[in-house]
Amino acid sequence: MGNYNLRARDIMHPEVATILDDATVEEAASIMRMEGVRSLLIVPHDKEDSYGMVSYADIVSKIIADGLDPKIVRVDEIMTKPAITIPPTMEVKHIARLFRQTKIGHAPVVDGGGLLGMVSMTDLITEVITEPA
Repeated sequence: MGNYNLRARDIMHPEVATILDDATVEEAASIMRMEGVRSLLIVPHDKEDSYGMVSYADIVSKIIADGLDPKIVRVDEIMTKPAITIPPTMEVKHIARLFRQTKIGHAPVVDGGGLLGMVSMTDLITEVITEPA
């Protein structure tokens, strides 16, 4: 049986790969490759601004599928904003339901406007279902 008592704070990765919204899609793809991640968090410009996200799915469906030039298109043209964020106390079953309902695979963990980490579908599978070695 999986460990359904875990919360976002228990499974999140505190290191989050980020990018500015004026970067090119080529730069975003390069960072994703170097960091070994499938999404990047777009850093807000100020406290009133919201987080954004750009993912592999965005690049495939909005750039590659349409034959656009990733050296020219900027991240802010394809990102999802505002990003759906989750609190550190959210239970893993609720995170999984949120991912299913919104069709997302990553969510920043935010508390009081401050970024704490990132939770992905992979985190849910490896931390909830897979037994520790």
